[in-house]
Amino acid sequence: MDLPYAFDRVWDAAISVLQEAKWNVTKADKAKGGIEVHVVMDMITWTETLFVNVTRNNDNSTRVIMGRVGLAQPVDWGISRQYVESFLNKLETVLKSTSQN
Repeated sequence: MDLPYAFDRVWDAAISVLQEAKWNVTKADKAKGGIEVHVVMDMITWTETLFVNVTRNNDNSTRVIMGRVGLAQPVDWGISRQYVESFLNKLETVLKSTSQN
């Protein structure tokens, strides 16, 4: 997803959205634009490991890509896609709301 915002603003919003969702940010390297997140589904399922890549297109455009790392569980059930869509939608909402302030 390409967003019409500066890298620093998108990075800060991404970290905020992940923390608000109470997902466990296990790695965050701003210089490389990489974030690794562990999401525990419930007590009896595996933990999903997701990545977020934040890349500067130019001064006022940033690309965000999110996906799943490996196969944490044998069957996905579409849960990873729901996590990705939820994160990207929330990120876009947060960025739009802060641009109006």
